[in-house]
Amino acid sequence: MALKKFTSLATIAIAASIWIGCSSADDKAKYDTFYGSGSKAREATALTVLQAEKRDTPAPEKTQAAAAPAPKSDTAKAAPAAEGATPAAAEPAAEAKPKRKPVPADVSALLNKHACLACHNPYDKIIGPPYAEVAKKKYTVDQIVELVHAPKPEHWPGFPPMAPMAHVPKADIAVIANWINSL
Repeated sequence: MALKKFTSLATIAIAASIWIGCSSADDKAKYDTFYGSGSKAREATALTVLQAEKRDTPAPEKTQAAAAPAPKSDTAKAAPAAEGATPAAAEPAAEAKPKRKPVPADVSALLNKHACLACHNPYDKIIGPPYAEVAKKKYTVDQIVELVHAPKPEHWPGFPPMAPMAHVPKADIAVIANWINSL
């Protein structure tokens, strides 16, 4: 008796999930773009872009590092050559670090509370865009609040769509948005 009841409930649940999940051709196309066969092409494109960035990024750093030790004495030149590129690579890394501001404690608490850090990072891509990239879009605080409550995937092509976070209070988003705009 219990098995028959469970089977009928399971059948109803499966039918409902199929009906809800496949509501329109437009929804199917969006889903396929991010999770189906379209995701393979998106991932391949993103991988190509990342590889191109990696190829392009080290070359300027080496050029800057090679130009910096030139005025030093012969003994200073011999030491980096013996150790390899480690000191040369350390100089650009030291230059890049001041650009990365630490996350204030109050903002960090809000980012953890609302699970923002599961998909976003201040400076590095995880799933969603890094906050530094969001800052480059120059959104106002009100726009960021609106986008958190009702995301628009067309603003961020190449990233999976963000789930609406309507449960996050506007005041909390405003604090986070002000920090984002300070980056």
